[in-house]
Amino acid sequence: MSKHEIPYNEVISWLEEYCQKQGLGNTYKDLERSSEFIIDVAGARTKGVDLSIDPMLPIDLVAVYSKEETDEDKPGKLARVNYYTLFWFVSDEEIDAETLGVRLQFYQFHLSRVSDLRTVKIILVIPDGIKKDKEDNLLRIAREDGFGLWKLESIKKPPQKLCDALSFRKHMEDVAVNPPQEKMDKMDPLPDSVKKEVKRIGPYFDRFVREAIDAVAGRTTIQAGKRYINRELLEHVFSLDNVSYATELKEMVTAHLKNKGDDYQFVEDTFSALWSKYFPKMGYSKFLRVAELPLYHVLALHRHPYRDHYLHQFQVFIVGLCILDRLMEIKQPDIIENPNIDKQWLIAASFHDMAYPLQLYEEWAKEFFKESLDIPDLGKLDIKSYFVERSLLSSVGFVINALCKQHFDRQLEGNWLNEEKELILFFNDRISRTKHHCILSSLYLLKQAQSKNPRLVIDYFVQPALSIVLHHYDQVFKDLGLPRKKDIAWKNLQKAKRELSILEFKTDPLTFLLMFCDSAQEWGRPKLEPPKPEDFKEDEHRFVLDKCDINKSGCCIKIKTPNLDSIDSKFEVKDKELAALQKFLRAPTDYSFEIILADKSGEPRPHNLKCSK
Repeated sequence: MSKHEIPYNEVISWLEEYCQKQGLGNTYKDLERSSEFIIDVAGARTKGVDLSIDPMLPIDLVAVYSKEETDEDKPGKLARVNYYTLFWFVSDEEIDAETLGVRLQFYQFHLSRVSDLRTVKIILVIPDGIKKDKEDNLLRIAREDGFGLWKLESIKKPPQKLCDALSFRKHMEDVAVNPPQEKMDKMDPLPDSVKKEVKRIGPYFDRFVREAIDAVAGRTTIQAGKRYINRELLEHVFSLDNVSYATELKEMVTAHLKNKGDDYQFVEDTFSALWSKYFPKMGYSKFLRVAELPLYHVLALHRHPYRDHYLHQFQVFIVGLCILDRLMEIKQPDIIENPNIDKQWLIAASFHDMAYPLQLYEEWAKEFFKESLDIPDLGKLDIKSYFVERSLLSSVGFVINALCKQHFDRQLEGNWLNEEKELILFFNDRISRTKHHCILSSLYLLKQAQSKNPRLVIDYFVQPALSIVLHHYDQVFKDLGLPRKKDIAWKNLQKAKRELSILEFKTDPLTFLLMFCDSAQEWGRPKLEPPKPEDFKEDEHRFVLDKCDINKSGCCIKIKTPNLDSIDSKFEVKDKELAALQKFLRAPTDYSFEIILADKSGEPRPHNLKCSK
């Protein structure tokens, strides 16, 4: 970002204020989270109006103006029509005008399904310092395709409007009456008698255009261009001041928000850049991103819908990083005594579900072979023999040492392998039989670190590995009678004479943070449902991030479901999970942690973590 370029978040805030002053209607800059937008959607539908812009599309700002006018389908009657103005802010960085034009044409077609072809306008906003050739190309494309183009010199002056925005219908009418010369080589001009009737004829063709749009840009679960990472969450990144990689992260988030890139590629690029900075010999693994995509389809066909874990890791990372930054600002004692904690958080958050596909594959393979061939164990991946041979035991040793020291008050010395043999057998069982993703992710991390960065293992990787192992506290769910399989059972290791009934922040702040953020992060996780006769359907039980307040005194995250009542089973499962978290974690005395769960009516279920005594 150049010295004179206006920060992204300031541009969007200015746009919102400017649209309101210009009377363009209600404005929304975070559709997925906006409770006002959700209320307007519900209110509009009761009046028979379709206010259904997909909140997951990468729109920087939408202004909605509503008015009553003559119904085109029922002459003589009035209907309430919503008019949408959609804003995309683009910067000078890596603008490819032709590619951008194609993308915006897709959105223009896709969004024209909202009501009719006369209700949606798209406006591009560019900074004053953009290169002249790129500005000229954008202006040409805007004129050809009916987009608006605004040039912003500063947020203290009105924009320079280089090109007016047209609705899709109006653009078609203009082209019919005055077609551009370069498009006339294969078309004969319309006779004047037809040109006079273009506006009257236009509505008759809307139906066919909308049907074509449905065919090309119809509803799919993983929609091209959708945004799953919550934008309000990304804007929290701009307040980071204390973590060591704040500057790099701000630059990458700014570029992503401006360029409207693919979320998955953004996560890979961001994690890869940060890992390369601190652990260049190791680098960030692409395993989860590559392995996750087939799971959406393989498991859906077998009627086990798969829910995203790749974008989930990144959003967990951002939530925890913002909390960590505030704790560093207030010089929280348990945080500042660890100079590497921000790098350890990067490792733990970005790797905690890395081996999740292995666990799901094991479960799926066993079921597949049992049902198809009546062979119950053929799909089982036997790695017992590799526990010692492939140095899994040495990685487990790091975790057991850290676990005993931090949580069981035992400093292992001498022949500790014999003293802790039950713990070793416990890990061996969970690795070879259960294939639990927590332990496998931890081992994956430690084996890679030992082979590529052996000198950094103790200072950087052991603590994140321990946090990854502990972050899934299944036994607590088991106590509540919830249907969870493949328990790690940390709370009740009777044979090993170890018990982990609570986890205190002051004892293990990294694991505390990973557990808290992992449970809170329920939004923006695409999920492919099993096939149904009418096609794949969006998950109607999704949660949205309604509030994310992270300051110097505490963190409050509110997640809400637009479709569930508090008595619905999926809502109750999440509520019980958070109640279990409340019992298991103990917060510091100088910083509060709260997760609020709300149903579609807005009824709050607060879960405040108790403080250590």
